[in-house]
Amino acid sequence: MSRCPTVLSGTGILKEMSDGGVRLFRFVMWRSAAKGTRALLVSATVLAVAAACSDSPDPKPGSTTTTTPPVTATTAAAAPTTRAFPSPTYTKPPSRNLTRPPGVAPLGGTPCSFALGAIHIFAASWAANQVGPVMQGRKVADSEWTEAAGLLGGYHDGIENTRSRMKDAHVPQSFAVFSDLADADTAISEAVEAAKAKDESNVMSIFVKSRAAEDHLVESCGALG
Repeated sequence: MSRCPTVLSGTGILKEMSDGGVRLFRFVMWRSAAKGTRALLVSATVLAVAAACSDSPDPKPGSTTTTTPPVTATTAAAAPTTRAFPSPTYTKPPSRNLTRPPGVAPLGGTPCSFALGAIHIFAASWAANQVGPVMQGRKVADSEWTEAAGLLGGYHDGIENTRSRMKDAHVPQSFAVFSDLADADTAISEAVEAAKAKDESNVMSIFVKSRAAEDHLVESCGALG
């Protein structure tokens, strides 16, 4: 009779859908351990119980048997290699003490809402789908890179919408809001290129750039309100 225990493993998936008004983007967060670590644990468990598993009857008294040292998890597998990535440290930029340029009427919040919505949702999407796995030492899934490469460029539309409205309101192009919009465009463009190349090396810097662009836009748009 077999004396082998059954080894079970499982994963948990948390899916959240978010409609931010500019573009729908899927957020997927894994609650399970990294795949490589999980595979090692299952392998080690199977090896540990292998010595106790047998479908053959016990040897009869007086018979000669050859015993081999039991295989243990410590001798069967090496410790998993974890990739070291810096945490996405971010410090809010200091105030630039901006004021509305002379001759420009108060714009209210509508003109800036397109760009602010776009860069905010972009940063949240990037944090969930790219920064999250990298911080956990996991590779970003190919499906996430593919989806990002196809969707992230759409956030440029919100930036351009606000830029056009600023020009229509005769805001001087020397005013900070235009450089802030350009910074937001840069973060989005770098994210698209990173997604196409499946390049994790710039994941953190893109996250920081997007946060800084958003904070700067909040300030420059506030000065025009």
